[in-house]
Amino acid sequence: MLLSATGLSIVGLFGKLSEGSFSLAALVFFRFSSAFLLCLLFYACIGRLKKNFGSYPIKVNLFRAFFVLGAQYTFYYYIEQASLMNGMALLNTGPLFIPFIEKIFLGNKIGKSTWISILVSFVGVMLILQPDRGIFSLIGLVGFCSGIFQAGSQVIFGISAKGENIELSVLVLLGFCAIASFVPFMAVKSSWQGPEFKLGVVIFLIAGLAIGSIVNQLSRAEAYKWSTPSRLASFLYFSVVLAGFYDWIVFKSPPNFLSCIGAVLVILGGILKIVLRKKFLAAQDKQLPPV
Repeated sequence: MLLSATGLSIVGLFGKLSEGSFSLAALVFFRFSSAFLLCLLFYACIGRLKKNFGSYPIKVNLFRAFFVLGAQYTFYYYIEQASLMNGMALLNTGPLFIPFIEKIFLGNKIGKSTWISILVSFVGVMLILQPDRGIFSLIGLVGFCSGIFQAGSQVIFGISAKGENIELSVLVLLGFCAIASFVPFMAVKSSWQGPEFKLGVVIFLIAGLAIGSIVNQLSRAEAYKWSTPSRLASFLYFSVVLAGFYDWIVFKSPPNFLSCIGAVLVILGGILKIVLRKKFLAAQDKQLPPV
């Protein structure tokens, strides 16, 4: 999950770097199409393409692709107008919604540790959205929606990862997203926003998006084989820390005080869930009669 968080932060970094070169539609399309082609080439080189596609659950992964694309469009739209750290923190509000989605569709109980985690992280989100600057502004709501889409995609990912081939799952998802994002890419009149086309810069940006996407998806799929999204999602908060570092070092835009406090609370909410759950399980073990 830490590797996945690193990959996620790289995707955000290269997305932010691409602002002056690509339109939003082009950015999302290039992210998924380049990752799909790189993944396909890699699997072909190591002989992993001889799989049975006939039994693959197409409908479930089409549904997941919808949520993944929704998260990416809203996330990239937000960071075009706000900081990368704030955008990454809002994208990672997914754990706030994952327990409710799992409750509705899987019947999982929402425990006390989850409620405490949600409340702490929610206060952090409010600070990131800057109440004094209009919390219900369009851009704030768009950033908040990225977390909702992210939650939906991770619940579906967590369900499918336990019974699927990881490599095939990631490859098919990237292919679905590339095909779906091709439509808005073609509909936008101008895909290139920079003053001039520089092939070297474009290749660098697209390669960064592709590598970050593959690292993010493959490592997360492996992690979900061993546990549920609601228990593992807290580790993705590492991407918020990395995003704050990128804002400071790369973009020369250190986060303001409220955003820092908000990001800390979002991360703290995730950590609290892990700590409180361990204490709860330990207390349960003490109450069990000896075997």
